Amino acid sequence: MSEEKLTIEGFGDVEMDAIGEIMNITMGSAATAVSNMLSAKVWITTPQVSIVETSSLSFPELEPSIMVKIKYIQGIAGQNVLVLKQNDVQLILNQLMGLPLEISEDFQFDELNISAVCEVMNQMMGASATALSEIIETTVDISTPEAMVQSGDDNIGAEVYEIAGDEYVCTVKFDLTIDGVINSEFISVLTIDLAKDMADKMMAGYNNVMDDVIAAEPAPAPAPEPAAPAGGGGGTMSQAEIEALMGGGAAPAPAPAPQPMPQMAPGAAPGAPMGGMPGYDPNMAAMQQPMYGYPPQGMYPPQGYPMQPMMNIQPAQFQSFEAYNNKDLSKDQNDNLKLLMNVPLNVTVEIGSAVKKVKDILDFAQGTIIELERQAGAPVDIIVNGNLVARGDVVVIDDNFAVRITEIVKSKFLDSLSGN
Repeated sequence: MSEEKLTIEGFGDVEMDAIGEIMNITMGSAATAVSNMLSAKVWITTPQVSIVETSSLSFPELEPSIMVKIKYIQGIAGQNVLVLKQNDVQLILNQLMGLPLEISEDFQFDELNISAVCEVMNQMMGASATALSEIIETTVDISTPEAMVQSGDDNIGAEVYEIAGDEYVCTVKFDLTIDGVINSEFISVLTIDLAKDMADKMMAGYNNVMDDVIAAEPAPAPAPEPAAPAGGGGGTMSQAEIEALMGGGAAPAPAPAPQPMPQMAPGAAPGAPMGGMPGYDPNMAAMQQPMYGYPPQGMYPPQGYPMQPMMNIQPAQFQSFEAYNNKDLSKDQNDNLKLLMNVPLNVTVEIGSAVKKVKDILDFAQGTIIELERQAGAPVDIIVNGNLVARGDVVVIDDNFAVRITEIVKSKFLDSLSGN
């Protein structure tokens, strides 16, 4: 593929960086969707953005290729064409259908395989469109993917993109890795109008966020006024003040003697108030009651600090169940309740479950082992009429299996039975 330096107006380095970031995020969501389909880890990384003239579109490193075209029909306008290697797509389909991960020369992209390719791309680009809608804050929808297969030496060029040969497109190259399947690459080709629209919407949203942040910042506080020098007279000091500072005038006033630290009274118990503290009153020494918060326990609060109220502790109040006594029910209500109690319910104990593909189930035979998702020794589920109501441990009583209930699971089913 021949690349050239960006020369088109209105699409510079900033826009290219924006497209790279958008595609990096959206393809991350697409990788998650494909990973769920294939039951394998998928990485789509390292977008490389460039601008290419449509007439020079050629991807020899991906030939023979298969192209999947997606049109954006809501939120943004334009189309995106994904170009992948045919061998890579064959391995992806083999992983999807549970076939051996081998490249076969007899493989044909028939109607069934093309449909499978379109479904994989639909899931992939659908997840990408959802992520894109969150970035640009606009609902985005795509059309049904269309797949085109390159056969022989045929070059599916500009006619696939429905763009004149003298126009430009934006290409984004990705590294594609599917754990245990492929380690390759693919290319996304965007119409230039679509790329511009995506970049502009992303940068507009970023600018709006920055404006909101700036508007929410508090105004800077004004700088404090400089203090006037001692002795008055504005910024000029008198000769006497200068001589006093230099030691040539009157001796400066002596510094005040340091005040001694308050000492605890002799024989006072630890935690007792100390004499000399501001606000200390000897007559209040008896008020050595516990308080929460500060000051510390046993310290009388300084002047001006309000005392904290004592914590109010009351005994817990529990709901009375006397109202549910059957003796308070009428004879008709008791008769109806007896009828309800005789209704049979289907109780099922579920040890565990597993998810299997159709081909795996068809291969079941006598002696097949099915691994459940639950570990050995874990509690089993107790299900009543399809509703989980409890969990318990499996025990054996008189050569029969039984379940000892260890947990009651709160559910709407139990609430409906109890009338809550």
